[in-house]
Amino acid sequence: KEMNDGEDRIAISPETCKKLINLGFSVLIEKNSGINSSFSNESYEEAGAKLKDNKLDIIKELDILLLVSSIPEQSIINYSKQNLIVLGTFNPYENYRNLKTLTINKINVISLDLLPRISRAQSMDVLSSQANLAGYKAVILASNIFKKAFPMMMTAAGTIIPAKCLILGAGVAGLQAIATAKRLGCVVSAFDVRPEVEEQVNSLGAKFIKVEEGSDKKTESVYAKEMSEEYKKKQLNKIHEIAQNMDIIISTALIPGKKAPLLIENRTIEKMKSGSILVDLATSAGGNIQGSELGKKINIFDKIVYSPINLPSLIANDASLLFAKNIFNFIKNFISTNKKFDIESTDELLLKTLLIRNGKKTEYFYEG
Repeated sequence: KEMNDGEDRIAISPETCKKLINLGFSVLIEKNSGINSSFSNESYEEAGAKLKDNKLDIIKELDILLLVSSIPEQSIINYSKQNLIVLGTFNPYENYRNLKTLTINKINVISLDLLPRISRAQSMDVLSSQANLAGYKAVILASNIFKKAFPMMMTAAGTIIPAKCLILGAGVAGLQAIATAKRLGCVVSAFDVRPEVEEQVNSLGAKFIKVEEGSDKKTESVYAKEMSEEYKKKQLNKIHEIAQNMDIIISTALIPGKKAPLLIENRTIEKMKSGSILVDLATSAGGNIQGSELGKKINIFDKIVYSPINLPSLIANDASLLFAKNIFNFIKNFISTNKKFDIESTDELLLKTLLIRNGKKTEYFYEG
């Protein structure tokens, strides 16, 4: 069972449990681990899993420990077998100190949030599957807080004009936020430093906001890269100009391993319409919106700035189904002929996600 507060997801679904058993694995699950994801104990037993009441009774038998985001405590790992493989998403950029405690017992730690974003890894890409749901849920939360309707409505009493929504960052989360806001009837605009995403934004029915100078350089990465100081000033001014007419802003811009870019300043919030909603999905990395605080709704100049924690966990059933499939596809890729996980593989999908091998930090272990 996940140990992080507010983590309702589980790394194995009844479907992938059955698939792992068909590959030759035995599956042990702590009782009630799937309850918060709407998976009953009976559904796992029907899939062939064995349920146990206690973590310590499970850890002693495991070759592979599947987790979503919880870093297991050393007091539990001390009871594990040598060469245990711990597999999940551990946010190494922020949690490197806690991960250091796992450099014991020849433990191997694989963090799939470091998975290379290449075509053959798409079926294993946990960041994309979870960010997709986060983008959707961010818009739904904004609609719940907003004191007006999203779509245009024509009634005998008059016409309600549609809400205007700005999405900052057109990655996986941003594109899904665009699609969701559009489906709910908003007039949608989007900004991203990568000019090549304009076609995707336009295909979803949104208007792409350009900063003319500096944004014309294509990047080979699916992630946004840090821009020059001159470009950042022009970017802030352009967003300041556009944001004043918006009702909803969803901010999703992240740069892996670096502080999130500041995109909305207090001067912009002050100029926005009273009752506007700003949702910041980047607060854990410093935030795109000035004044945002993780897990809090803050009133700034009569606008609500909200920074929700762990959005995929709020859709735990679907998030777990997708996460579990990503995990299964990764494991399946490294099963050797003797039905063991090949921890010595030289495949880049393993090498770049392997933080700890045989109890020692690898070159991909982030030191802060």
